[in-house]
Amino acid sequence: MAAPAAADTGGPHAGEDDYDVVILGAGPAGAAAAITLRRHTRLRVALVERRLFDPFRPGETVSAALFPLVDYLGIARARFEERHLQSYAHAAAWGGDALVVRDFLFNGQGSGLHLDRLAFDSMLLDEAGQLGARIVQPAELLAITAGERWSVALRQGERKRTLSAAYVIDCSGRSSVMVRQQQCAVLQTDRMVGVYAYYDAVDGRARLQRTLVETTEHGWFYLAPLPGGRTAVAFMTDAETLRTLDLLDPEAWRRHALASTHIGALVRELAAPQAFRQYPVHSRVARLPANAAWTAAGDAAASFDPVSSLGIGHALSSGIHAARVAHAYLEQGGGLGEGYRQSLLDHFQSYVTTRRSLYANEQRWPGAGFWQRRAGTGAVCAQGQDGSRTRPNPGLGPAAGSSEGVVRTRSTSIK
Repeated sequence: MAAPAAADTGGPHAGEDDYDVVILGAGPAGAAAAITLRRHTRLRVALVERRLFDPFRPGETVSAALFPLVDYLGIARARFEERHLQSYAHAAAWGGDALVVRDFLFNGQGSGLHLDRLAFDSMLLDEAGQLGARIVQPAELLAITAGERWSVALRQGERKRTLSAAYVIDCSGRSSVMVRQQQCAVLQTDRMVGVYAYYDAVDGRARLQRTLVETTEHGWFYLAPLPGGRTAVAFMTDAETLRTLDLLDPEAWRRHALASTHIGALVRELAAPQAFRQYPVHSRVARLPANAAWTAAGDAAASFDPVSSLGIGHALSSGIHAARVAHAYLEQGGGLGEGYRQSLLDHFQSYVTTRRSLYANEQRWPGAGFWQRRAGTGAVCAQGQDGSRTRPNPGLGPAAGSSEGVVRTRSTSIK
């Protein structure tokens, strides 16, 4: 990846390590927050990313609903679309063997995109740099210390440095650095994981430019074509099932894929994958502070089942809103934090209900653990400040047969 404008790889910057806002994580959420702050305010912003971007990342397909967010960030539509592949339809065998195809031509918004994630993430980061955000990448986060200002200790190669900030936005993904450090309660519904295989182009093979989803007894497969003739195939299941079926072994994973009807027919034509990755894809939401010198966005604030297709849209939207919260706090002493926190919780509550209905459409394996765990109340387990888990209010309790351990019980509301 070419270094973006304002990239900082560790050289001396005397007097330049004081910022108004430091953003931890330079993925879509962090970049969106930085772009918003630099485009609409005069605040000094540093964007810290622990490593160079991996070209193999989940989140390969977006709908046309993403385009207004890209427009808000000031990125030209043509520039956004030129590096990616048009997505014309979504096909699914969910609840039955037959493949149901939804063509985007009839959705009123138009086609979506199959993303080159490296190009997409780099474009956003470059935009933030062009607008004057200081990009600190790669940089290992050593410590964050609260005080009159935040002290953010980093290591870049052999050099250590400390950034000072009045405000911090946690966009560190599911590692959620600030959420953990500040001991925010986290409400989590499951232990879902995704095992992804990324394939190189197959010469002379025509491809349908659509996503494909197919359920199995133990989870569901997802396939998306990518720019450059590449293909991403993923299997979503629970951590328990992953171990039982040994699906971290590429050969075992391939055998499971070949046993499926629609996915298997396509995987059979692919050679060995370029890359094989495991990612946590569980659903969770953090109870962010109502008015503090920090907030969170993207997966650090809330994360969703990949079947929802909310990931990248949520990352951009929450990054934009977190930037507004930061600006209001620094300029007015607050005012937007409570609304932002509540909107995340309300959105997550609605998502849990919708996801429960979707999974209820698959009735072919009522005795399978994966589907049983999604047939209950759509439960949320809360992780308290001491790290223990609690049972929330009755409407959000763990599903019957859930493997989520409950260490102690008390009444807890999602709001």
